[in-house]
Amino acid sequence: MSAVGDLVSPETASGRVRGVRRDGAISFRGIPYATAPRFAAPGPVPSWAGVREATEPGPAAPQPARAIAAFTHGVLPATSEECLNLNVFTPSVTGSRPVLVWLHGGGFTVGHAGASLYDGSRLAKSADAVVVTVNYRLGSLGWLSHPRLAAAPDAATGNWGLLDQMAALEWVRQNIAGFGGDPQRVTLAGQSAGALCAIDLLVAPGAAGLFRRTILQSPPLGDVAQPADVGAKWAQALSDAAGGTGPLDASALRDLAAQRIVDLHEALLEAPEFRGSRGGALPTLDPVALPHSPATTPGARPDVDVLIGSTAQEGTFFFNSPWRPPPPPERIAAIVGHLCHTDAPEIVIDRYRRRATVQARPTGRLSLLVDIATDMMVAGPAAAWASRRAKALAAGPGTVHRYRVDHPGAGGTLRATHTVDVPLLFGTWRDGGPGERLGGQAAGSAEVGREIVQAWARFIHGGSPGWDRVSAGGGGDEIGVFGGSHPFTVEFESSR
Repeated sequence: MSAVGDLVSPETASGRVRGVRRDGAISFRGIPYATAPRFAAPGPVPSWAGVREATEPGPAAPQPARAIAAFTHGVLPATSEECLNLNVFTPSVTGSRPVLVWLHGGGFTVGHAGASLYDGSRLAKSADAVVVTVNYRLGSLGWLSHPRLAAAPDAATGNWGLLDQMAALEWVRQNIAGFGGDPQRVTLAGQSAGALCAIDLLVAPGAAGLFRRTILQSPPLGDVAQPADVGAKWAQALSDAAGGTGPLDASALRDLAAQRIVDLHEALLEAPEFRGSRGGALPTLDPVALPHSPATTPGARPDVDVLIGSTAQEGTFFFNSPWRPPPPPERIAAIVGHLCHTDAPEIVIDRYRRRATVQARPTGRLSLLVDIATDMMVAGPAAAWASRRAKALAAGPGTVHRYRVDHPGAGGTLRATHTVDVPLLFGTWRDGGPGERLGGQAAGSAEVGREIVQAWARFIHGGSPGWDRVSAGGGGDEIGVFGGSHPFTVEFESSR
């Protein structure tokens, strides 16, 4: 390792990289961790001579320019299929600190680790940890799944983005000691789609032994792992849309320009059979990469400790946001029916109306839809999975802790929305951009953010976040609550 002024250059397996020391942390950006052959497992990075500059983020994965992405991630930077790069933030390249590996959200289709939202400098310094943020392949380029895409009979048929993340974790194991990190104390964390990837990696064979703890922030568990036939249906539809006239032509899809695949993906979401869904470019059950769903195997990797939670108004992000108009009142019952899998949505709406009345909260149909979506899409499934995991672990070594963020950092409409916790954790809630929009629109963000960082730091350093674990007996449990009437408190809540 050498240092010149504010420049620091540690060694990796591929060569030396040069980062910048600033504001109490050293940042290394755009470090390649693998190559990205189309619809194939990631490959090794060629070595380089001399010192590689690592002062700017690397290219993002090809993706559409959606309004939601601009709101949450800012201006889309340059993109490239060779997008498998990561950023490292460390207080010092000496020592042996715990490591937090972060997987960004974005519905498996948008987002990038170089966004200001995920600048890990403040978090690394405050938590005294090494923070790694990871780019992975997105959309149909990252998640297309079909048997015809397998390179061999025993090879993966999809989940390229998940394989990318395993490669990034392997890079951490091999290289992070040179950045002041301890490869034996890795916590894998993510939010939304990133949290779903992290929970999938709990059961992925290729991720065994690569992390010791995981933090799952607002995982919408309905998309955790789709059946193989759903992925194949989407892949065949994409092939047909590209001009194919028979069974999926993998060679033809590999020859298409990346932007063409992005455009076809977006157009296909408007087709009648996929309209209103995420499509089929998602984590998919596959014998090699993802043989089981975490939903059905909650006890997987019993030695891995879990911190899982949600926000108080997840549903505003999906149904009352600045980037899309809210659904018309006459559509709300149908949406509730879909979310709750019921033919009697008005009974559900009435039950939520009575609860809101008792709690002196808004009772309009849109507000009730937000409450229902919060419970059905994120909070309820996350709490139920936490209880099932705690029960499956029983007297095993792993622990499960739950939390909720009540701080209305995204303002009067979005409030404690899906993603509000991210800028509070990273300390980017006052960045003048996405972080401020999501986390800096209410008084108290500094205090709530500090409490979240302290709890997460306790967890990644190997302890409890500050409250008791979820019980195995299915009784009442403590849950850490951030924001609301008090920045941090511990509530006693019945297990679901």
